[in-house]
This record gives sequence, structure tokens and C-alpha cells, in this order.
Amino acid sequence: MMMHGLILWIFEAFVRLTYGDQVWEKVLTDLDLHVQSVEPMFHYDVQIALSILRQLSIEQRRDRNSLLEDFGTFLVTDPRVERVRRLLRFGGVEYTDFLHSLEDLKGRAHLAVPDLTLPDILVDEVSPHVFEVTCENSPKGVPYVLLGALRALADDYGSLAYLDVMSEREHSVVISVSLLERQHAEGREFLWATDGAS
Repeated sequence: MMMHGLILWIFEAFVRLTYGDQVWEKVLTDLDLHVQSVEPMFHYDVQIALSILRQLSIEQRRDRNSLLEDFGTFLVTDPRVERVRRLLRFGGVEYTDFLHSLEDLKGRAHLAVPDLTLPDILVDEVSPHVFEVTCENSPKGVPYVLLGALRALADDYGSLAYLDVMSEREHSVVISVSLLERQHAEGREFLWATDGAS
């Protein structure tokens, strides 16, 4: 399975900005990859990405899934990747609207980057304000990136939500989202129109 270099390139930015350039360079050196940086327009074997994640986990003495959750949070909260947040926030004006729009995320991303492949996402509102988000056909660990992004976006919308991985199988992970308060706090400002600076 191949991964778009754009994803790995943003992950490189996450590692460099969170842990420092030396950590990223040491991870690549320890893996003997003979590269210093990722090319965002290339495609990489997903095993390379998994090897980098595994080595970073060893280097930082962190669980891989928690690292991926942090990466998902980074995608929403760091202003240097504001375009990712905008892509997600265009799903709706409230957090519940956004959750319902997740099934369309793959198509929206494809419009922005035609050769970018995202996992299939299914959303089921099992009871009022309780959702099950199923992430299918994705490389191992990717649903934890989604989990981190969903948590960060609840804060972004000003909502109070409890999220947890409900079940995990080889090709499918179900995330439970319980919306406790729709408007718990003031959300981050989001402008539907942009001046082109972000």
C-alpha cells in the first residue's frame, strides 16, 4: 500500500516542530533511510511511514497510538497547517453538523488533492448526541489520527464531548463520540471566506 507524501510531509513537520529537528534526523538515520526530508508530491510505501512511527515511539518512549493522537490534534490546532483545519471545518457550523459530514470528507479531500486517498468513514447517530464513527480500509494507526482530530475539533467548536475507541479490528476501528454539551465554551474563530493568506 502506498501513502501520499503530503501526509508524511505534514507528519515530518509535526515531529520537527514538536520534538525538534534533531529527533527527526536521528529517526531517519537510525532507520538508514538516506534522506533528510520528505517530498510532499511523491508517494511512499506505507511501511516506511510505519517504520518512522515505530522508531519515533522508541526514541520518545511513547505509545504509537498516543503519538498519532497528538498528530491528529496538531492537524487542527497548529496555525501552520490551517488548510487542514479549514477542510474539516467546512463540514458544518456546529460540531454535530461536522460529525454528520465526515462521510463526505474523503470526497472533499479528493477535490483538494486528487491523488490523496483517505480511509472510508461511516457515521451513525445511535442515540441523541451519541455517535459511532467507523474508520475502515486504512493503514494501521490512522484511526487514532482521526481520534485526535475529533477531540481537538470538539474544542474548536466550543463543544464538550467524550471520545474513546470502542472497538478495533484488523481493518475497522469504531470511535464513540458522546456530545455532553453542544456549546460548552466559546469556539475558535472560523471565517468561511479567506483572504488567501491561510
